[in-house]
Amino acid sequence: MDRIPNKLPFTKKRLRPRVVLSYIADYVILIACIAGFYVLDSIEPYHQHFSLRNISIQYPYAVHERVTIQEALCISGVAPLLIIAVYTLFIDGLFSHNKPQDPVSGKRKFNGPYRWKDRLWELNCGVLGLLLSQGLTFVITQVLKNACGKPRPDFIDRCQPRAGSQDAIPGLSNSTICTGEHALIKDGFRSWPSGHSSSSFAGLFYLTLWMSGKLHIMDNKGEVWKALLVMIPSLGATLVAVSRIMDARHHPFDVITGSLLGIICAIISYHQYFPPLSQPWKKGRAHPIRSWGTDPLPPSDTMETMRFEGSTTALRHPEDGSQFKAMADENNGATYHPASNPYVTDMYTRRSQDGDGTWSSSSEDVHANGYEMQRGYTRARNPGLGGSDSHYESTAYNPPQLPQATTSLHAPTRVMTAQLDRGRDLTEMHPREV
Repeated sequence: MDRIPNKLPFTKKRLRPRVVLSYIADYVILIACIAGFYVLDSIEPYHQHFSLRNISIQYPYAVHERVTIQEALCISGVAPLLIIAVYTLFIDGLFSHNKPQDPVSGKRKFNGPYRWKDRLWELNCGVLGLLLSQGLTFVITQVLKNACGKPRPDFIDRCQPRAGSQDAIPGLSNSTICTGEHALIKDGFRSWPSGHSSSSFAGLFYLTLWMSGKLHIMDNKGEVWKALLVMIPSLGATLVAVSRIMDARHHPFDVITGSLLGIICAIISYHQYFPPLSQPWKKGRAHPIRSWGTDPLPPSDTMETMRFEGSTTALRHPEDGSQFKAMADENNGATYHPASNPYVTDMYTRRSQDGDGTWSSSSEDVHANGYEMQRGYTRARNPGLGGSDSHYESTAYNPPQLPQATTSLHAPTRVMTAQLDRGRDLTEMHPREV
């Protein structure tokens, strides 16, 4: 345990060995899953019986595939990895409206609000999510292939049945009548689900989710170019899946279910390290360093429960043991907000005293420039808190308000109470005149 580093490249914070080991274990397990794919590939799959008269498995064998397995891995694995790395390390925050200023020259920093360790943390989580998506998909797909043993559409051409072979009456034929190459016959019993389809969607649909979070497409801006941009990876995955039907490698059902498997694995993997897309105010920033035993508590007050309905959970875990922090509202009343929720505190307006600051999602610190947030963001731009902002005009139809009846009841103000008391005193003093 003494040799385990107590710091990681993406944070200056000293970490317990348990935390460091947990992330090391993530990489080891995910790499083991990918390696397990090749172990499962060497296992002989189950051989289903088939009929020589089944025309759905009599397609010709395509010697040259439109998308080979190597090309599919490059499209669904290497390409998303490069895009995540380039965007995270060089582009993220480049077009931010809240770039920090240089304390000496006063100029805004060109590279945006995120420092190098912040980018390394985002890259770490992005890579872990991608590996998890692909690792889960590879293992599940290969297990199902071996367990099902469904013949491919081109199985008869792979099998090369002996001359005069016929189906048993009653009954079906089996692989004992095949005279083709063993490797082709073995792979011919792995039709369901489609590995190309599942792996393509596992990588490219994950990239779609990742880009959607970074571009926060579900906010109130509604820019069409973002929606089109994030759909490009999913379109590429769809084309790869369709090519398997064109090559007669898989039945349509195999492609559809394989694609759904990849989508499910991508969704699970993305939410393992990143917030949901339904919370665009988080800007797709990765979850902070994991912690145990310090889960943030939900608001206990009824008023705060209504205020935080649909809002976000805390991005950071409190370390001082205090779960709630009293703040004075505009009515000089005590309103309790969770101290672990960065959206309802004033922590955005201060910088750390370190040389380069300590803000980072990895360090569990939050700063306005990091999330492009400013004071008042909680009520102004967080729809979960029921706020509004003058910068965001409402497009909802508001019916004209009818004038209030003169008989409507209102709470008596201090001035009204004083006038009533004065009138009562005059009545008691001069009853006849009144």
